[in-house]
Amino acid sequence: MKDRKKRFGLVIYSFMIAMTVLLVSPGSFAEKPGDSNIVLDSDKSEPSGKTGKTISGRPSDIMKPSTQWFLSYIWGNKDGKSYNKESITRGYLTVKFQPVSWFEPRVTMDVHQDEKGDFKVRMKYLYGKFVIPVETSWITEPALEFGLVHGPWFDYEEHVNRYRAQGTMFIERNGILNSADLGLTFNALLGRRLPRDYQEKISSKYPGKWGSISFGVYNGGGYHASEENQNKVFESRVTLRPLGWIFPNLSLSHFFIYGKGNTRRKVCDDQGHCIAGEPEWLLNSAMLAVEHEYFVLTGQVLFGKGNQKGSQVDANGDAVSSFGYSGFLEVKLPWIMSSLIARYDHFRWDKEITDRVIGGFAFHFYRHNYVLLNLDWLMHEGSSKPDDWQAGLVLQVEVP
Repeated sequence: MKDRKKRFGLVIYSFMIAMTVLLVSPGSFAEKPGDSNIVLDSDKSEPSGKTGKTISGRPSDIMKPSTQWFLSYIWGNKDGKSYNKESITRGYLTVKFQPVSWFEPRVTMDVHQDEKGDFKVRMKYLYGKFVIPVETSWITEPALEFGLVHGPWFDYEEHVNRYRAQGTMFIERNGILNSADLGLTFNALLGRRLPRDYQEKISSKYPGKWGSISFGVYNGGGYHASEENQNKVFESRVTLRPLGWIFPNLSLSHFFIYGKGNTRRKVCDDQGHCIAGEPEWLLNSAMLAVEHEYFVLTGQVLFGKGNQKGSQVDANGDAVSSFGYSGFLEVKLPWIMSSLIARYDHFRWDKEITDRVIGGFAFHFYRHNYVLLNLDWLMHEGSSKPDDWQAGLVLQVEVP
């Protein structure tokens, strides 16, 4: 089983690299009439400029600041202890630059509260993005991020499930991985961009007619841990729209991780007991998504072993197995500017099993700003631990 899992992921990785090289090779270039040397901005539906030309001499055109805050009041019970509090779950300040159309640096600062209650600022993203001046009928907007960059998965999933304000996504919530790391990420759309009407009504993120790809190599510690070993972690995402020409709403995604947990070669406790470090870290995850004007539906399943921190190990230091599945539903009620959301997670670390139910009502009052009434219930199967639950009111502020 171990070798089969490795081969499964590595075959997908090899196929993806081969297809990318083929598609971006000089012989495959195919420009549309009148669009010579135009590079598209992945967040817009119009060309951003011609290669090598400055966008504008005005600072307002070169610099694009934005913010995203999650402000909440929550009450609940954790480990048998009740609580109620106001909190700033996250506060992001982002500045993107675009001095020329092919170079787009970005910095994002992340305000968070530590376990002592002190508010601190750390870097979430700090990278240079190079937009590769290539556009064919098969691949569009290839780009390379270098520095403290997006990983392949969460930026994609969080634009399908837009309710990050209620808490982290399925994979991160269960301690497998977080969303950014030091490394190199390649992104591209598969096929031309979907029509403007689809992007305006449903989603403008990753709008390739046939899907999108993303892969990279990373330190493996994430954006709030130092690298403890010399191992590099490979991650990849392949998203396909199999009915892109008639029903682009349907997508199938595969997410793959292969590397080592972020620990030293030898890990010792306070009593001097030592075990071998750098446990194996492997993940295969598949997600089906249907995005519609009036609803979003996803189903996700994963299996693997180990995690980013290298903390999920047995007494010998070997990575323990993981398995889980998750479903998400958003029902959109545009006539009252609202949405109903529901999510169910089932996850197992070796013999530790949890089930989580999330439900909520969101009132959208301006673009991506909303107030969310949220309920989160966590159950520990086969354990004497009491259930954890919380209810809260969360405000997401996002400008612009």
